[in-house]
Amino acid sequence: MHGRTWRRCAAWAGWVALIAALLGRAPFTLADVGRQAGGGQLLFGETVTDTLDDANFRRVYGFSAQANDVISLSMARLSGDLDPFLLLTDEHGAILALSDDDGTGADAQIRFKRLPADGRYFVIATRFGQELGATSGEYALLLERVGTGTETDSVLRYDESVVGRVTQEQPLVFYFLRAERGDVFDVVMRRTSGDLDPQVDIATVDGVVLASNDDDPLAEGTLDAAVRHYTALESGVYLVVATRFGREAGDTEGSYVLSVELVPTETLGGSVEDARLIDYGQTLEGEIDDDVPARYFWFQGQRGDVITASLARVEGNLDPLLQLADANLLTLMQNDDGGEGRDARIAAFTLPASGTYYLVATRSGGASGQTHGRFALTLNGRPGIGGGRALEITYGATVSGLIDDQNVSEEYVFLGNTGDVIRVRMERASGDLDALVTLYDGERKQIAFDDDGGGDKNALIQRFTLPRDGMYIVVASRYEQELGTTSGAYLLTLELLHSGG
Repeated sequence: MHGRTWRRCAAWAGWVALIAALLGRAPFTLADVGRQAGGGQLLFGETVTDTLDDANFRRVYGFSAQANDVISLSMARLSGDLDPFLLLTDEHGAILALSDDDGTGADAQIRFKRLPADGRYFVIATRFGQELGATSGEYALLLERVGTGTETDSVLRYDESVVGRVTQEQPLVFYFLRAERGDVFDVVMRRTSGDLDPQVDIATVDGVVLASNDDDPLAEGTLDAAVRHYTALESGVYLVVATRFGREAGDTEGSYVLSVELVPTETLGGSVEDARLIDYGQTLEGEIDDDVPARYFWFQGQRGDVITASLARVEGNLDPLLQLADANLLTLMQNDDGGEGRDARIAAFTLPASGTYYLVATRSGGASGQTHGRFALTLNGRPGIGGGRALEITYGATVSGLIDDQNVSEEYVFLGNTGDVIRVRMERASGDLDALVTLYDGERKQIAFDDDGGGDKNALIQRFTLPRDGMYIVVASRYEQELGTTSGAYLLTLELLHSGG
């Protein structure tokens, strides 16, 4: 486990332990903890400074607020190597918001948090890892009331506009927008009077800013602001903040018109920047023609996920071609006749890493192709049987990898039946790799291996009969493994020659 990942788990463990200890007290109060931790009262607009170290790794502060107050909290390092960690709780200890690296650099910041009720609230200023952390230094903590707002009073709806005004007394105006996962929308803020330099933010209701803009890329020569083609990744309520350049520190004022427009799905996907979100189990439709010969879709996958994607013609004479690419648009797999008729299908592909992937729906011949029409793109995926520790390979599949001094072997798993007759082929694709392939049973007992059976330093396990039902492991490596000196890319193919089931 990487050091920072271990520290993050420890930080959560420390915080959970603190809450558990507090909940066991009678009567429960965070004010007592605040006194013990050397904190005090926070006042809106007044900065508090203090120091955290191994002896004092946490400070707890209290403040009073009204229902629907919208606040911002910032914790900035002033000296040392302090890695600030900031939490906001209600008087019962429930965590309302937290921040680790949401500010500048390693600073912590909670922006635009709407408080649910009148009462006391507490701010815990600590460091990443809390008592298990290793950083220390002086910090500045600032609490600000930046506005008021309710979900019912300031609701935005798609394809509607509202008018408002930014002033010195009210530099931020808050609105609430309900969106569904996969919605793509524009938020546009146009000045209608004064010298206002508009800025618009999209944030979670917990105050985490997701997108911000102060210069609309489609309105050069104006000061209008717009967040274009934002994709909602969660269904729920989003916070839209109409403000000015510099927010509270700005000095411009004036009236504005704020609009939210849902982007029509048929206009999306023409480029990587406009790629549409697609989830496992979802089917989306689109159209390919001479103006848009390819449509792009993106999804998030985990290492070891096994995905199947199909591209089917719905209308026209479209000859589908389907490509799967990684986050760098490197093509991992493609197919133009893997489905029924002239449909395309990528079957049982195992994702090599966690992250963003792209599906490109196009036609045979690409931009120079002659066919066109509507299509239906379907994506299905499931966790691999190796749980991401080893990648899954299925009968009939070919996977690629790289062997070098930093990565001398790679593991793949598959499910087989008693009596299955299989072939495992490992072929060099680049470099001087001297391939070695080894087959293990589910208990990691070696049952077969080869290093030259495929000729030209390629490896081949030919016509091996599986002894039992269950999971098997294929290890792709190089001759002499850690002691070897060869390297290069390879292709690993698993074939079922005869079924024993």
